[in-house]
Amino acid sequence: MVTVDSKRVFAIAIGMGLALATSTSAAAQDEPIPAGDRVIPTTQVVLSGYGTVGYGITTQGANENAFNAAINPIFLFQFQDRILFEAEFEFELEGGVTETGLEYAQLDVMVLDNLTLVGGKFLLPFGVFGERLHPTWINKFPTAPPMYGHHVAAFGAEPLLPILSDLGFMARAMLRPGPVHLTLNGYVTQGAAPEDPAAGVAELVFPGSSGDNNTDKLLGGRLDLAVPPHFEVNFSYMNSDYDVDNVLDLTGWNVAAEFRAANFEVRGEYLQTRQEIEVPSGFPTLRRHGFYAQAAYRFGAWESVFRWTQVFDSELDGVTQNRGAWQAGFGLDYWFSPSIAFMGGYEVNNELGPELDNDRFIFHIAYGF
Repeated sequence: MVTVDSKRVFAIAIGMGLALATSTSAAAQDEPIPAGDRVIPTTQVVLSGYGTVGYGITTQGANENAFNAAINPIFLFQFQDRILFEAEFEFELEGGVTETGLEYAQLDVMVLDNLTLVGGKFLLPFGVFGERLHPTWINKFPTAPPMYGHHVAAFGAEPLLPILSDLGFMARAMLRPGPVHLTLNGYVTQGAAPEDPAAGVAELVFPGSSGDNNTDKLLGGRLDLAVPPHFEVNFSYMNSDYDVDNVLDLTGWNVAAEFRAANFEVRGEYLQTRQEIEVPSGFPTLRRHGFYAQAAYRFGAWESVFRWTQVFDSELDGVTQNRGAWQAGFGLDYWFSPSIAFMGGYEVNNELGPELDNDRFIFHIAYGF
């Protein structure tokens, strides 16, 4: 379990990074703004978002097949050039049922040119896929990597984490010393909770509700190092207690990287979680980890995609609890425009435990507007 002192050290480190960022713009902020140059208060409203229609069919077992459709409207309300409120809603029809959700609703305040404060429900900057790539017209494969529990098919291993969004506060500081761009993201949120508190090994969710199941908060951060336009690497960390008694500890860390050159790009992420479990003999640690790697090549309006995802065996203090699985995904996209694409893919799923016969084709049209 992480002690209070170690969390305080982590928070101080984030604060020092933000202080360094704010010092680069302090002189400019001290200069008075002439009365004639002040911006007249105004509010601008923009409707954006994306929609998807798709079809999937398994090639084994019961040969299940289904159509699906979803729309994710995004509302942007900007006051002058320093305050922005943004919200995304999700409406998805699948299996004859319409599911709704609030992906995020956040207030962004641009305090300085290189410092932004965020409050509300937001996508956590943990890893890269959830915060930047999961919208269907940005993700170049028709499904998410199965290590993330969001729009994935039945798979032989439980997702390591969902697409993370939570309620809290975040600060984002950006520095550009020469060709290298540095961004420090630090946040404090409600944190995870057991999906079923009565379960022995609890599956965790990030409910993103106004309530919290304990007094502890999740502390996390991500450091981004980029050399535009070719290379970026990201280091993420988070920690909190997740039970009602503030005893059981959850820790996660992630390393992500991407490289782009001309029409070719390759990216990947490695994710590991450590979750304490309560048993009569003590508090053993459940270790789960996995990765995905994806390569894409663009030729004209077409783009080929290959993605490999591996979820390894989960271990409780070195003893295997659940077997892992891997997935190979082969995709081909056709881009009608930079934000409209037809995407087709085939997933080969191989479970190291019981085989599920769940290989499948997936097709969808994604439209970003």
